[in-house]
Amino acid sequence: MFSTLQQQFLDFWKKQSLSRQITYVTLILAVLILSPVLVNWANTPSYSSAYTGLSETDAAQIVQKLDENSIPYQLKDSGTIQVPSDQVYTTRLLMAREGLPKSSTVGYELFSGTSMLGMTEFSQKINYQRAIEGELERTIGSLEAVQSVRVHLVTPEKALLSSTQALSTASVTIQVNLGYTLDASQVRAITHLVASSVEGLKSENVVVVDSEGNMLADGISPDGETSMSPKDDQRAAELAYADEVKTRVQSILDKILGPNRAIVQATVEMDWTQREVTSNLYAPTEIALRSSQIINESSTSGGTTGGVPGAASNLPTPVATTTGSDASSYSRNEETLNYEVSQTQSHEVIAPGKISRLSVSVSVDSITDADQLASIKSAVEVAAGIDIDRGDQIVVESFAFDRTAIDALNAELAKQTQQELYLQIAYAVAASLAMLGMLFIALRYINNLRNASKESWKTVMLPVSQMAALADSQQSSPALEQEPANPLLQSTPPSGALPSALAAISAQAAAMKAEAEAADAQIEDVVVQVASRREMASASEDEQNARIIARLTEENPATVADIIQIWLNEGKK
Repeated sequence: MFSTLQQQFLDFWKKQSLSRQITYVTLILAVLILSPVLVNWANTPSYSSAYTGLSETDAAQIVQKLDENSIPYQLKDSGTIQVPSDQVYTTRLLMAREGLPKSSTVGYELFSGTSMLGMTEFSQKINYQRAIEGELERTIGSLEAVQSVRVHLVTPEKALLSSTQALSTASVTIQVNLGYTLDASQVRAITHLVASSVEGLKSENVVVVDSEGNMLADGISPDGETSMSPKDDQRAAELAYADEVKTRVQSILDKILGPNRAIVQATVEMDWTQREVTSNLYAPTEIALRSSQIINESSTSGGTTGGVPGAASNLPTPVATTTGSDASSYSRNEETLNYEVSQTQSHEVIAPGKISRLSVSVSVDSITDADQLASIKSAVEVAAGIDIDRGDQIVVESFAFDRTAIDALNAELAKQTQQELYLQIAYAVAASLAMLGMLFIALRYINNLRNASKESWKTVMLPVSQMAALADSQQSSPALEQEPANPLLQSTPPSGALPSALAAISAQAAAMKAEAEAADAQIEDVVVQVASRREMASASEDEQNARIIARLTEENPATVADIIQIWLNEGKK
């Protein structure tokens, strides 16, 4: 079978002109090359830029995260990352959750691969300043509490006299991560870091500002410490605590109600007054004997007399005296007791920063169940640390959130996704149609090849019965000189019919000859006439067969070759 097809293909190929052969080869090669290309193109998603202008550090970290999450990507250069169009926003949200990209600044790599030839001194100075600013931003941005940072330097031209030299200055803008604060020591470290990195820059000339416009550092105070506004420091502490309370409550509500179903706001008031309290406490029921004194005194006098007291008893002239015999006595008792009351003395120093009032407001989306609102209020009260006795307040209200902007964004994303889906379907359909068209063309040429190589069989001899009947009719026909009709080209016999038909004709001719020899010798005229007619018929038949074979050889040489091959095969048998 395969040899036959191969022979038919070779016969068809030899009959084609050079231009058609080149066309066939070109079409076959195009089908073989374009088919896998079209299949690969149809299965390849379209890519869009997710990030451009990234630093090498951020690009490396983003690529690592994309590999971890099995997201395909393409790198156009060191700072451009492309992902499938339907995953652009998902990728950005995923990277934002990881805190990427952290920065898009450039440092000393600004000079990598850059020729200094042709650059002016001013350009070199600007590039050097940009490089220092970028390196400082990267260093400060590596701090855990810092989300993003911007550094600006001012370096004046050098003057001839030091007395007229302008001082270098710097300004730093910091965005602090949620839940973090920068204390005085951290701000002082940042100012000294910047001052130590720039020639001629002093710490008192570095200004640090946060993203909300609060002054964190404006120079150095006389005692050598970075001066910060006490009120700003106190306000920063209140905001940090309020953010911490908000984060705790928001986390609980997101897990209970789902994301974007609740809004939490917290306000903290702190008492920044520093007080010292000294108190004495007495316990009147607790009495202790401190001291006691007892005095006992007694006196007894005998029977003696004496003069009258006074001047008369001392005169030279004796004065008459009186005597007596009465007795005298004296007695005295005295007791003194001193008691002490129990006393407690305490000295207390109250540090500033004590919470004096905490207020929490919670808005939930379309919750009308009173029991559910009460449960939410109880959970928020415990999570925030509400103290009603202290004067804290908590409010939980239900509102219908306005989701117009979110719905519009979701609709736009859905529309874009649908368009990309339709575009991919159109690409797939176009690729399928192109492949079907190429397949149709290939099948058509294969069919033409088979039709062109198919053998056109023609009838060489009729069956034996028809040939005998035809011979009898020719014998009975008076007009023998007329050329008989040629029924030999009416139909196409199978490949083995020609030899069998010739054999049958030979046998029939032999039989007719035997019958002629057996005829009545007496009818000489008839025999002569019949013999002459037979000779004429035989000559005309041989001539007719020769013409048929010549015509068949000219028109279908392949058929004649097959007939000869059949004869040779039969001869071998």
